[in-house]
Amino acid sequence: MDIQQTLTKYISEALSHELPKETELNTRFHLLDTMVAILTGRLLPPGKKGFEFSKNQGGPKEATLLGNDIKVSAIHAGFANGMAAHANETDDSHTNGRFHPGCAIVPATLAIAERENLSSKEILKAIALGYDIGVRITTSLGYKTPKTTIFATHSLGPIFGCAASAGALLKLNHQQCNYLLSYTIQQASGLACWNRDPDHIEKAFVFSGMTTRNAIYSALLAKENFTSVTDPLLGERGFHEGFAHNPKPDLIISELGKKFEIDHSSLKKWSVGSPIQSMMDAVEYLLKNNDFDHKDIKELTIEIPSDRFHIVNDREIPSISAQHLIAVHLIKKTMGYEEAHDEKLFNDPDVVTLRKKIKSVSSDELAKARPERQSKLTIILNDGKKLFYHASSVRGTPDNPMDKDDITAKSKRLFKVFNNSKTDDLIDCILNKDFTIKEFVELSNLNIS
Repeated sequence: MDIQQTLTKYISEALSHELPKETELNTRFHLLDTMVAILTGRLLPPGKKGFEFSKNQGGPKEATLLGNDIKVSAIHAGFANGMAAHANETDDSHTNGRFHPGCAIVPATLAIAERENLSSKEILKAIALGYDIGVRITTSLGYKTPKTTIFATHSLGPIFGCAASAGALLKLNHQQCNYLLSYTIQQASGLACWNRDPDHIEKAFVFSGMTTRNAIYSALLAKENFTSVTDPLLGERGFHEGFAHNPKPDLIISELGKKFEIDHSSLKKWSVGSPIQSMMDAVEYLLKNNDFDHKDIKELTIEIPSDRFHIVNDREIPSISAQHLIAVHLIKKTMGYEEAHDEKLFNDPDVVTLRKKIKSVSSDELAKARPERQSKLTIILNDGKKLFYHASSVRGTPDNPMDKDDITAKSKRLFKVFNNSKTDDLIDCILNKDFTIKEFVELSNLNIS
């Protein structure tokens, strides 16, 4: 009970505390990064389906389907924007938390912020809070690896993070935050079979659509004083008893208010699957530091961590196929939205020819290496010259973080697909200004149908 009360009291008081300047800046980075994910994700099947579904549900006009000016209930806006946020394989992640925070926490925060007509000050605090709570909940479950549970940490972390963000913005009191926690626990769900989803639609639902929807629902119930049991977190037949593998309840409140987990989250430099990030770093390095063309390549070998080999090796989905993306990056010499998602490139003769020259190797050594997600790329040119790069520290991770220039460059590279000058204003607004939710939503309206 002491742990639960400390947690819920912290949530109820979170908006009264100031963020450290570095944490606030990092939160702006993650807000911008997620907006890039939402808006570009609206062009892909998960985003399209979420948009059409929510648009047709009716309800009070509380929050916007971002990218357009259509308003729906906060619940349905959170759902649709969450589905879009995980469509483009460009959203952030937290390695220790084992989930993608931004694709759920940011849509939930923006939906409630619009419902309550709030500003950047509250929005940034609520986002940072969500990362803190989501990560602490998943790490407290004591899963040694993703394979030690049938449950999906990718849905458990987001729902608790979203609920904390929504609850804080709704200005729930301490008792209401206990209700919030209990109703969130009752709605916590998700199985790890999401990784067999061939279309990325159920995966987006598990990671963000479902979790955002359920968390907002919990927060609204708590606001209306739906009462609950008093000890749902650690009590008999409670959350830890049902979900934990090796319970570590003290981690739930460890350094709460001192260590901000958004400072330890990873941004993706590239809009591709996480295990491929280091491969794109390697290609970029070799292109910048050597004078060669893709037609000069005789053979190419990519060494992939064995625990991630099955996720990205020769997949049929372009944005998570290591061989395809390496070939496209070498040919196009960039990796933006169109390069990652243009399915026509999958059968492009030059891409197919180069892809056939790529050999993949499953490496137990790289699976054990730290930091995680390393790769080694070796290219043999037709003249016999050997090019090699070991991408040992992925750009965008806490070990090799992106700065303001990096996140701006990434945003502009992906926003090129819209050919709309409003995206530059949106970038500037998020990174450099205080803003109202109304101003934010207007800048986000790119008339995406």
